[in-house]
Amino acid sequence: MRRALIVATLLLAMPALAADTKPPAKMEEPMAGKMKKPGMKQGDVKKQAAKKQRAMKPMLEKEEKEMLRERK
Repeated sequence: MRRALIVATLLLAMPALAADTKPPAKMEEPMAGKMKKPGMKQGDVKKQAAKKQRAMKPMLEKEEKEMLRERK
């Protein structure tokens, strides 16, 4: 009985483990979907987000310092 329960549990868990191992996105392939721009690649969105984050960093740090000053 115990052995059957263990086997049944393993069989139920296998699809969940297999679902987690999907291949990484291919950054150089064209994007799919309605939001894409002509010639846009999958890696472009990640690059744009990183660029925006770098541009916003000084402003975010400034706001954080101001908020800390206001609390004191």
